Amino acid sequence: MVAKILRRMVTGISVVMLVVMAIPTEAAPISAVSLSGAQTPLSKVLFMATLNNGPAMRPVKWQLYRIDKNGQSKLVEAFKRHSASLELEPGIYRAEAMLDNVNRSRTFDVRTVGDSNVIIAMD
Repeated sequence: MVAKILRRMVTGISVVMLVVMAIPTEAAPISAVSLSGAQTPLSKVLFMATLNNGPAMRPVKWQLYRIDKNGQSKLVEAFKRHSASLELEPGIYRAEAMLDNVNRSRTFDVRTVGDSNVIIAMD
């Protein structure tokens, strides 16, 4: 008797799982900054703010802009950490870092797939 009840419960749960698994869901977002719908190779870029020739180890406000062919800037990412690693499409970018009353920026070019660093001294 108990075995029959357990079999029915397992069968019922299996049917529910099949129905739930068939429901389409949205894909989880990725941590890459992709500006077009096409598959474009991405490059890893490390952003780091420094103080006294070492990591700042304090929250730095970053804003990352992509610069288009007309020289217009578009914000693509913002975060508040002393360092971060992002995957970016090829293009020209400007990183702005702000800590206390110090503002610094760097313009850089991501041309090829590979790793690159953007290091900004905040002192």
